[in-house]
Amino acid sequence: MYFVLKLFAAGIGRLNEQGLERLAAAFTWVFWDFLRVRRRLVLKNLDIAFGSSKTAGEKAAIGRESVRNFALTILELFWSGRNDVVRQVALKNDQIIRDALKPGKGAFILCCHLGNWETMGAACTRLLTPSHVLVKKVGSASVNRFVEELRENAGFLGVKRAGKGAGYRAIKDALGRGEIVGFVMDQARPGEPKFPFFGKLAKTNTSLAGIWPRNRAPIVPAFITRQSAAVHTLEFLPPLSMTDTGNDDDDVKVNTAMFNEAVAGMIRRRPEQYFWMHDRWKE
Repeated sequence: MYFVLKLFAAGIGRLNEQGLERLAAAFTWVFWDFLRVRRRLVLKNLDIAFGSSKTAGEKAAIGRESVRNFALTILELFWSGRNDVVRQVALKNDQIIRDALKPGKGAFILCCHLGNWETMGAACTRLLTPSHVLVKKVGSASVNRFVEELRENAGFLGVKRAGKGAGYRAIKDALGRGEIVGFVMDQARPGEPKFPFFGKLAKTNTSLAGIWPRNRAPIVPAFITRQSAAVHTLEFLPPLSMTDTGNDDDDVKVNTAMFNEAVAGMIRRRPEQYFWMHDRWKE
């Protein structure tokens, strides 16, 4: 599989931006319009998130565009083997993250699967400072090897959880060097408690709120949005004001709920570029 993916990436890498757009449009027609892959789940998620504030037609249009954005994101990952995906990334409000990094204690970035999140990780490293993102294994060993190679080539630095406590040590070391640690906070986390997300309870990762009292770096929400194929804007928002009463259990709950609201706020800005295919509210 690894060599099949390499061959496919070599072909994708020869396309220009217009070619990527055309191929993403074709994939969207096949998977959304014809096969209807996860279409029901996408529309269910949009119903939860927006209720009656958007019509059925508006939700269907958002869902279709989100599939196109996902197709472009995957294609751009393959394309990055031969092309510079950071070349056309513009920074907006980047003084916020630069100021957060000035004390030398590093910074956390709170982010989600909006726009091209793969390019976001690479852009933070190459345009700001080394940025480490907690990631999960992707598919089989051969697929994961392929994805890791593409990420490393682009500048995306994944935190690998090689053994108990390895992830936390990597986070602590990165902050100690004054670098960035990115937390992707929008996926259902098995075994975790539920917190409101778009008004409905969803299993939520509490790790960031749990480790912050021992690693008090600023937490800066940030997101990337697509302007067109391979053209993106990476925007930073003011650091979050953390609750710190000394009661760790209560503080984790309050802060995690705040993180969910911050993520929802980012998604509301460009819902058509969000990854609605994930079953965020599964039991």
